[in-house]
Amino acid sequence: MEILLEIDNYKEKIVSDELSLTDSEKEEITKDIDLNCDVECVDYKNIGVGADWMVLLIAVGLIIEAGKNINDGINGWIEIGKRLKKLVKRNRIVSVDNEGATLLAIELINQREKITSIEIIHESTINLVDVSEFLPSNKGLAAKPFNYYIKAITVNNETIYLIGVNSNGVANIIKRYDIRNGIFYMEECED
Repeated sequence: MEILLEIDNYKEKIVSDELSLTDSEKEEITKDIDLNCDVECVDYKNIGVGADWMVLLIAVGLIIEAGKNINDGINGWIEIGKRLKKLVKRNRIVSVDNEGATLLAIELINQREKITSIEIIHESTINLVDVSEFLPSNKGLAAKPFNYYIKAITVNNETIYLIGVNSNGVANIIKRYDIRNGIFYMEECED
């Protein structure tokens, strides 16, 4: 998972074009964001086209794949989603990647119901801005920092949620379907 964010403590450093972080600063950042990432995974990136927009790139080792049941460790996924949501509220998240969007979607579902099983049945990313042509050294989220993610997630073999997640970490339920009587008898749920 990759996250782009601005942390107020480092804005002065960014403005002064001092674009390197000491190991102790990286360690402080990793403790502050509370996502169990290594200090080597913290770096500055420029995502501004025409004018600099320096952000911190945080890489966290997670792999969440569509079409896979992630029943093992559901509580862990929910916990990471809660930590990510706290970052959305506390700091100014510029962008989350597809995995971050999945965690935020799971966390949103968890607010509505107890999750015992979950399967991501479909996901789609709509890229809104691609800066890779202007900043060829940028890769991953730093190259395509602004996206809209759509997730179709089956929960407890009873409900399908369609969830939209903005790059800045805001997740919303688009639709919810009851499939307790089978997928061929799905009904839209009233909220």
